[in-house]
Amino acid sequence: MHITELVLDDFKSFGRKTRIPFYEDFTVITGPNGSGKSNIIDGVLFALGLARTRGIRAEKLTDLIYNPGHEDDQDRSGPREASVTVVLDNSDGTLDRSQVVNAAGTEDVGDVDEIAVKRRVKETEDNYYSYYYLNGRSVNLSDIRDLLAQAGVTPEGYNVVMQGDVTEIINMSAGQRRTIIDEIAGVAEFDAKKEDAYEELETVEERIDEADLRIEEKENRLDQLADERETALEYQSLRDEKQEYESYLKAAELEEKRTALSRTKKHVEAKEQELADRQATLDEKAAAVDELEAELDDLTREIERKGEDEQLQIKGEIEEIKGEIGRLEATIENQEEKIEAAEQERREAFVTLDRKTEELDDLEDEIRSIKVEKASVKSDIEEKERDLADVEEAIESVDTEFDELKDELAARKAELEEKKTERNDAQREKDRLLDEARRRSNRISEAQEELEAAHDRVPELKAELSDLHGELDRAEKNREKIDSAIEELRAEKADLQDDLDEIEDDLRAKQNEYAELEARASRDGDDSWPRSVTTVLNAGIDGVHGAVGQLGGVDAEYATACETAAGGRLANVVVDDDGVGSTCIDYLKSRNAGRATFLPITEMDRRGLPSTPAHPGVVDFARNLVDYDDRYAGVFSYVLGSTLVVEDMDAARDLMGDYRLVTLDGDLVEKSGAMTGGSGGGSRYSFTKSGKGKLERLAEEIESLEDDRRRVREEIRDVESRLDDARDRKSDATDRVRDLESEIEDLQGEVEAASTEITKLEDELDDLRAERDEVDAEMSDLEAQITDLDAEIEGVEDEIAELEEELADSRVPELTAKKEGIEDDIEALEDRMDDLDARLNERQLEVEYAEESIDDLESTIETAQNRKAEADERIEEVEDEIEDHEATLEEKRAAIEELEDELADLKAERGDLQSELREARSERDTARERVAAVESKIDDLEEKTERLEWEVSELEGEVGDYDPAEIPDHDEVEANVERLESEMEALEPVNMLAIDEYDEVQAALEDLQERRDTLVDERDAIAERIEGYEARKKETFMAAFDAIDAHFQDIFERLSAGTGELHLENEDDPFEGGLTMKAQPGDKPIQRLDAMSGGEKSLTALAFIFAIQRHNPAPFYALDEVDAFLDAANAERVGEMVDDLAGEAQFVVVSHRSALLDRSERAIGVTMQGDNVSAVTGIQLDGDADPEVTADD
Repeated sequence: MHITELVLDDFKSFGRKTRIPFYEDFTVITGPNGSGKSNIIDGVLFALGLARTRGIRAEKLTDLIYNPGHEDDQDRSGPREASVTVVLDNSDGTLDRSQVVNAAGTEDVGDVDEIAVKRRVKETEDNYYSYYYLNGRSVNLSDIRDLLAQAGVTPEGYNVVMQGDVTEIINMSAGQRRTIIDEIAGVAEFDAKKEDAYEELETVEERIDEADLRIEEKENRLDQLADERETALEYQSLRDEKQEYESYLKAAELEEKRTALSRTKKHVEAKEQELADRQATLDEKAAAVDELEAELDDLTREIERKGEDEQLQIKGEIEEIKGEIGRLEATIENQEEKIEAAEQERREAFVTLDRKTEELDDLEDEIRSIKVEKASVKSDIEEKERDLADVEEAIESVDTEFDELKDELAARKAELEEKKTERNDAQREKDRLLDEARRRSNRISEAQEELEAAHDRVPELKAELSDLHGELDRAEKNREKIDSAIEELRAEKADLQDDLDEIEDDLRAKQNEYAELEARASRDGDDSWPRSVTTVLNAGIDGVHGAVGQLGGVDAEYATACETAAGGRLANVVVDDDGVGSTCIDYLKSRNAGRATFLPITEMDRRGLPSTPAHPGVVDFARNLVDYDDRYAGVFSYVLGSTLVVEDMDAARDLMGDYRLVTLDGDLVEKSGAMTGGSGGGSRYSFTKSGKGKLERLAEEIESLEDDRRRVREEIRDVESRLDDARDRKSDATDRVRDLESEIEDLQGEVEAASTEITKLEDELDDLRAERDEVDAEMSDLEAQITDLDAEIEGVEDEIAELEEELADSRVPELTAKKEGIEDDIEALEDRMDDLDARLNERQLEVEYAEESIDDLESTIETAQNRKAEADERIEEVEDEIEDHEATLEEKRAAIEELEDELADLKAERGDLQSELREARSERDTARERVAAVESKIDDLEEKTERLEWEVSELEGEVGDYDPAEIPDHDEVEANVERLESEMEALEPVNMLAIDEYDEVQAALEDLQERRDTLVDERDAIAERIEGYEARKKETFMAAFDAIDAHFQDIFERLSAGTGELHLENEDDPFEGGLTMKAQPGDKPIQRLDAMSGGEKSLTALAFIFAIQRHNPAPFYALDEVDAFLDAANAERVGEMVDDLAGEAQFVVVSHRSALLDRSERAIGVTMQGDNVSAVTGIQLDGDADPEVTADD
């Protein structure tokens, strides 16, 4: 690889575009100081990105743009720019195609046998910019540097050595000089890896510290939990023992409850059979209602389909037809515009035709006039020729002795006239061809202008077409968006309709429930208690406190849960003692008023509650949520037991088996696992003290549902309004799409017409150019012929002059003079004849042009008439299409009227079906009420069953398996229970969660310790990796240093006939010290760099640079006056060194020293011209036969 060409354009002192060729050898650039020769090397640095702006002697990039230094130049406005292009010969494959493609970022890089790297700097009024190009593709500086690095060209490799580089190495500190070896060895890679490793190490150590803190926290927590865990285990043991003793007290009560439960279940079975019979009747009635509702739904959907879907479809088709009619009408308007344009063109052609015809008549008149004048001149010429003949005859008769001379003179004159005539004919033909060429050129110019106009029109049309396509895409997307919005609105409407149906179903259910409760309240009393309870409450018996539901109150939030938990016990009557209860039972028997359950206060035990479980979703025990007088504590202990209220079924399932549970929605889960729930939760009775009854709550729920129904209906109306608006917008969008499609179709026609015109004009231009070339060839032949004739005429005239001199002494001078006068007259008349011929030829050409123009105009008129006829025909076709569409439109409107008639019939049918449905619903509701009555009775029994099951379950859970014979004495059991409670109270408060938490913390601690061990292993591995990087860094550095030192010793010996070496200040740790140079030039003692003379320093620095270049060989090098501080002898040695190195790489050296100039194969001179512009001249020095090469300015 080598540089083949450097192109400088307004770069520094090169104020105009300059191409400098380079060759694969040793080239020296020379010239006076200030001529700009170093700017060539600056250009290489600039283009290849091998230095900063200061490295190429500029404060900023804009200083690189050519500036002539004039005062008026400072006032120039607008952008300024400079560019440098370096063309590299890559035919040897130094860089393969994939490397160039990767750098350019595209496959479009052309032939990579030649690589062009270009850099531009552009200055605007506000800022300046720098651009890089690789084979014409825009790239970044990093792309250029990466690509060149693969060819061995790097900033740190000293491929380009500037004037200051040698001095810089001399003035460097030892540490700075060592960093040069760092860069060459590439140790920065290991520093980067170490930095990454140190970051990893810091992260790992932070995680170890974090793990240590967490381990300490866990160990402290374990210490805290140890005592709590021991206490909790002791408390758990005492509680289990206490539960065992308490179970003995419950054994007897358990047997009694089991007997009562068995009787109640048999009664429930009987009622369930009665319920099944009534349910069958209800199912039959409900099936009839469902069937009618299904028929009504089908009919409603049919009405909606007829009334909305089909009508919308037909209306959409109507809108499409209207849109098509609109498009056709637009087509008619377009065709009418074309007719008007054709008519206008025809009228203009007729006017031009008339003018051209008048011009033709004038030209023909002028031609006739010229011909008359030409005939007159011809007559004069003939008369003069007769006079000439007479004079010549007189001369011949007077002086016969010169007959031969006269004959020869006459022959020469005849020949002269023949030559002149032939020359005049050729000149006239040339003039004719010149006019023909001019006419062709004019037509070519006109055709080119027409072609350019057509070319300009096509992009405009295509741009307009592209805009229309874009607008069409947007219109179609808008229509699709509207379609999507319509679908979303329909879905939203359907969802809202589903919500409305659900709300109406809930509302009907609540209204039915309210009606049943209200009817029951009217029948049994305002409180909706059973008749037996109401009878007792109204009897005025002393000791009767009221129903359980009347004695408690609860917040509405917990009402459903607590009423479900209490169930039918809410209707139990609370009395002072069993005597009052017996009196009440006798009273009911005497009145035959039914049965009731009585709860004697004296017999109701006040049972304690267990601790509330700390579990998400737990509310509280139901007994704690009910507000009651403390004297009824035993009653509510019996009614609610230890039922636990939870938020939802998920929480209930988590605690299933441990408690009797009820959710806020009224779903019940027994301790045994039995689950009761569904819709319509709660009890038929309610708490009425300091709270609202069930009727009031139902009324509020109904009112809320009605509000929801009104809200949803309003939302549906809003959605329907938005749906109508969206449909209107869709219609508008559809019309817009059709209009755009019509406009696009017309524009496409215009583009095709313009393309056809372009093809026609290009063909015409090709023909005209071919004709012009033929005319040019003929004119060239004629010019050669005229030149030959002029030479021949000059020769004949010379001969005539000689003959006339011989005849000068004749006795007939007077006759000769007269003859010459006549000949002059003849020549003047012939010149006049030539002028007339030229004018006649010119006018005849103008006649031809006018006739061609008339033919073109007649053709234009015919074409315009044809276009007009085609447009008229198209209008007739479109009008027929419009008539067909209007007929279709009437058919669609008739279809809509037919659909509306069908719709009226369907609505009448729906009215009849709705009446029939109302009657069926009434029968179903009656059957439902009969079922509800039986269900109510079953509810009472099931509530009793539930109560007994719960009591049995509670007792079984408390007692467990037992043998009656093994049960201890009652007093002994109570004494042990009291003792255990005392011991448990002494331990309280107890953290029972400490047992599980201790195990969890212990497991977490073990996991943390294991993870910390892993982190420690990882930390040790990173530390080992860092040590490895450090060792490899030193190894890589020393390998590069040893190699460069060896090169330095060899090169320094050649340059100075002495010895020298590179020396590390700290060989054990080279990165902690610098790099010095020790040298012994000639017979001098060994000395350090700072002790040498200026020339010795330069020579030593050059040896260091050449050593670096030899270590990292590159395909080309550029050196800028590196011999400036060397004496003649040292310059000779440097010249020899460069000459030797040039055999392996291309060298371009700036110098004006003979040591380098004499050894170079080529030299390029640089001079400074006016306006401070550098100019380049190539000089051949190697003795080859090649001619001198001059730079292309």
